[in-house]
Amino acid sequence: MPIVAYYCKLYAVQKGLEIIKSDKSGADTGDAKKFLIGEMGDLEQMKKGLPEGSTKEDHQAYIQNWVAQVFTNTDIEERTIETITKKHAQDFNRCSHFIMLLSHFGDIYDDKWEEKRKYCVFKAGTILKALKAGQQPPRGNPNDPENDG
Repeated sequence: MPIVAYYCKLYAVQKGLEIIKSDKSGADTGDAKKFLIGEMGDLEQMKKGLPEGSTKEDHQAYIQNWVAQVFTNTDIEERTIETITKKHAQDFNRCSHFIMLLSHFGDIYDDKWEEKRKYCVFKAGTILKALKAGQQPPRGNPNDPENDG
C-alpha cells in the first residue's frame, strides 16, 4: 500500500502547510515549517517507491477503490458484529479521514463521498455516546429507509 501511504502523508503535509499559511495569531511556526519541509523530503523518497509507470489517474482509481472498500468493511462489520465497541467508533472516525483524502484528487470528492464522510462522523459519535451511557449503540444508518438494523 505504498500509494495509500504516500497520499496520506501528502494530504497531511498539504493541510499542515495550509494551517501555517492561514495562521493569523502571530505564533512562531518555525518548528512546524521545519518539520513539514522534512516530511516533504520524505515524500520525495516515497514517490520513488510508487509503482513504475503508474499515473496520478491510476493512483486516484486505486485510492478511491481502497477507500470504498474500507468504508464498506467498516459499515458491514458494525452492522453484523455481536457487540459494538469503541474500536468501531475509531474505525468510523478513521474512515472519515480516509474519505477526506479523496479531496486531494478534486472532482472525485463529490456529494456522495461527503455524505459517507458525514455518516462516518455521525456513527463514531453515536457509538461513543451510547457506550458512555452504558448502552449498546443502534446499528446501521437510521436515515436509510432500507436499513433493517
